[in-house]
Amino acid sequence: MISNGKSEVILAKKLGVALPNVAAKRWFQPAPMVPILRDIDLRAHKGQCLGIVGESGSGKTTLGRALVRLLKPTSGKLLFEGRDITCLDEAALRPIRNRLQMIFQEPRAALNPRRRIDDAVSQPLLTYAKTTNNNEVREQACELLRQVGLDPALGKRYPRELSGGQLQRVCIARAISIRPSLIVADEIVSGLDMSSQAQVLNLLDELRQQLGLCVIFISHDLSVVRSICDEVIVLLDGRQVESGPVSRMFSRPQRRYTRSLIQAVPLPEPDSDWLEDVIDENETGNRVKAMNIEGTTALVTGTSRGIGRELVHALVKRGAKKVYATARNLTDIEDLEKSYPGVVETLPLDITDDTATLETAEQCQDIELLINNAGVNRMSGLLAAEGIDGARLEMETNYFGTLRMCRAFAPVLKNNGGGCIVNMLSILSHVALPLMGSLCASKAATLRLTEGVRAELDASNTLVIAVMPGAVDTDMSRDFPPPKMPAAEVAKAVLNGIVEGQEELFPGEMASGLREGLKADPKGVEKELAGYLPG
Repeated sequence: MISNGKSEVILAKKLGVALPNVAAKRWFQPAPMVPILRDIDLRAHKGQCLGIVGESGSGKTTLGRALVRLLKPTSGKLLFEGRDITCLDEAALRPIRNRLQMIFQEPRAALNPRRRIDDAVSQPLLTYAKTTNNNEVREQACELLRQVGLDPALGKRYPRELSGGQLQRVCIARAISIRPSLIVADEIVSGLDMSSQAQVLNLLDELRQQLGLCVIFISHDLSVVRSICDEVIVLLDGRQVESGPVSRMFSRPQRRYTRSLIQAVPLPEPDSDWLEDVIDENETGNRVKAMNIEGTTALVTGTSRGIGRELVHALVKRGAKKVYATARNLTDIEDLEKSYPGVVETLPLDITDDTATLETAEQCQDIELLINNAGVNRMSGLLAAEGIDGARLEMETNYFGTLRMCRAFAPVLKNNGGGCIVNMLSILSHVALPLMGSLCASKAATLRLTEGVRAELDASNTLVIAVMPGAVDTDMSRDFPPPKMPAAEVAKAVLNGIVEGQEELFPGEMASGLREGLKADPKGVEKELAGYLPG
């Protein structure tokens, strides 16, 4: 949620809007409700311009209409100047309607074609009894037209006799005529030529500063938003992808979807290769939660060797702003901090220790990406082992350790506007390998954990990924027969999955092959793996 400590004009908390699907209505039954917006958090203050951006159909206009209560929210809270207006009926809303104004996308549709311009501008003054003297109303209408850069003589014309840019200025004049506190401007320059766009944007910005207006500016064009807005919220499929200051959003977008919107901004000088650089949105991934690696702050557990160490190298190469590398023994990872001074910070961490986990979360409040890589493998069967101490250690580390980290860092990610949690599992979470029976059990439990955490964090804009490689060339798989996948390739696959928004990854031929085999003949896979016995 955007906040800067100033007095709030509009505040939305977990705002949701659902509309009836009339096409699916059955006779004598109410139309089913379709959720359009989910869990929107925003706030804006006097004199601020807050941008709302997203592709067509993302819910921008619905949100704008809900903010001025043209649509009634179905969940959450909506406060205007400190007053809860979420459930007010029309009679209760009428006294504050003059302070809530909206400028619509199509000015020709917003103006009555049978009424002259000065009538359209003066109507709000008469409706809200700002004045009852007709001559005074006409004078104020003329002054309003001057204020928006129009000749008062145009007031005698009809809407069909004005250009698109002139009509949009008329709509702005009408909106400011009764001195509102909040104006929602919905795609007000999308249908104008470039010169008219610049004129209308400059006018709106000047009026905002002169009158202290709070402006909600809705657009799909980030170049326009960058020129006028202070902060911005990005929407996709009715969900809030990310939010923050415009400068930060353009220089370091957290979400891959935001980056794709920025890359879609037309260039002033055409680049022959611009189409090759545009992100290809993968529909199989989670477009809402897909993250950028560049500029991200990450924490990786278990970085003393193997995949964890390769993840640190890969994150730095991909442009991560900061990487917290953790291990039980700090001496095992001191070289990472020396190799990447100013980027990598090493921390001691035992994920089986509740206190240590919570202290680390308290220390690392800037985390956006958490990679739970730490784990153990006792290389033992379920019955062949001398006791259950090894199985207990695997469960304590692989399952409960991962759970501790998720519980400790989920609030941190939420406070930072969402992020990503990666749980490093194994293809053995889907199969039973007698050679490593207790490991399979702990990884299967952690897969269920991952699915549960994903469901609980869905509304918190946090991507949760389960990574399930096959045999990897690390100490944990030293007794497993080749071929083994290099740890660096697994690290690369993990970062690619984060960027693509994938929720499940199966790196390597072994993992993908077993996955397909399980789909085709699960019992056949079970019998084949049964041959790998302990001892």
